[in-house]
Amino acid sequence: MIKITKILGYGGACPFQIDALTDDDRLIYGRYRGGRLTVNIGQTGDLSEDAAVGGERIFFKNVGGTFDGYMSLEEFKNHTKETLDFSEAVDDSFRL
Repeated sequence: MIKITKILGYGGACPFQIDALTDDDRLIYGRYRGGRLTVNIGQTGDLSEDAAVGGERIFFKNVGGTFDGYMSLEEFKNHTKETLDFSEAVDDSFRL
């Protein structure tokens, strides 16, 4: 289980995106588009803007149809709850 400490930003549609920080200083990038939900993680300490975008894929799930691309933060948390722990996350987010 990966513990999220801070939500940096989320929102949008086609794709919905989320950026977050873990308890060991890794960036998380989540994306939902075309019915596919993915989460990538960057390297420890690499907080550059695209560190997680090209990072290791840690989650993949087909959620909706081909033209789906919107979900709420709560839906994202629910779909990823077996992989990501948001229980102590601070929401310092901006809306994407």
